[in-house]
Order: sequence, then C-alpha cells, then structure tokens
Amino acid sequence: MNMKRKLLGAVTLFAMFSAFEANAQSSQNLNVTAQVQPTCVINGGAATLDFDFGVIDTATGTDVPQSAGFTWRCTTGLAVQIELDSGDTPGSDPATARLLDAGGGNVLQYLLCHDASCTQPWGDGVTAPDIATVGGGMGNPTNETIYGVLDGTFAQGAAPGSYQETVVLSLIF
Repeated sequence: MNMKRKLLGAVTLFAMFSAFEANAQSSQNLNVTAQVQPTCVINGGAATLDFDFGVIDTATGTDVPQSAGFTWRCTTGLAVQIELDSGDTPGSDPATARLLDAGGGNVLQYLLCHDASCTQPWGDGVTAPDIATVGGGMGNPTNETIYGVLDGTFAQGAAPGSYQETVVLSLIF
C-alpha cells in the first residue's frame, strides 16, 4: 500500500508541475495602426473634360445650351469645394460672362452654371459660388453636371473662327 501512496503522490506532484508549466505565459500588446489620407479624384483621373458648344448659327441670335457631366470621389466625410476657375481668357468673369477667345480681340460670351436654366453661375468661389459638399467615400462616385449657355445675341457680332478657353475644374479639400 505504501507503494500505491508513493505512486499516487508522484502522479499528483507531476500533474501539479505540469499544470503550472502549461499555464505559464508571457504577453505583450501588438499595436496595429493604419492611416487614411484625404484623397479626391475627378473622372477617375482623366486629364480633360470636353464642353463643346458646336457650330454656332449667328443668324438666329438664339442662345446655345450645353452640358457636360463628370464624376468625382473623395474620402468619406471630407469637406470639399468644387470650383471652376475664371478661365484663361482675360476679362472672363464666372459671375456675369465667361469669354471664348479666337484671338485678335474676337470673343464669344458664355456662362457655366449649376442649373439647366443657367440662373446660378458656377464659379471660383469668389466671383461666383462653387459647390460645398462632403465626400461620400472612394467607393461611392458622385455625378455632377456643368450646364452652360452661349449668348446667341452676342454671337451675332462674332467673326468667323475657332473660339476656346481653358477652365480648370478643381476639388479643393
């Protein structure tokens, strides 16, 4: 019987040490981080957006409407202003009359607007309002439309030629 007690004691002692050894551990926290930078993209990064009034019939004096759409994306919750600068033609004013230039002092007047009836000129945030909005996330593109109208009455006095102006569309964040 003594042998049984010794064997039982040895098994119990082994089980105790095994339990202590199995429960022993060392821990350290692992700090996992990431950073999301504020980002915006227009048309998936396309270089240009075309806005073409086409061939103007100067005989009628009829205003020529046009529109162009674009898509933009910004990181979620990012405050954004969508602006169209005043263009590269001297004297162009986003609030009253932008100018298409054919050189030699020949210009055509037009407006770029928020609405199809062109009662709300779209501008540079200074001379005409821009759009203030918030990004919906890079996976949620937002569609915008730029409306425009070329002044048909003003065009009646235009000289033949190819008229152009470059306007910069910007997402400011």
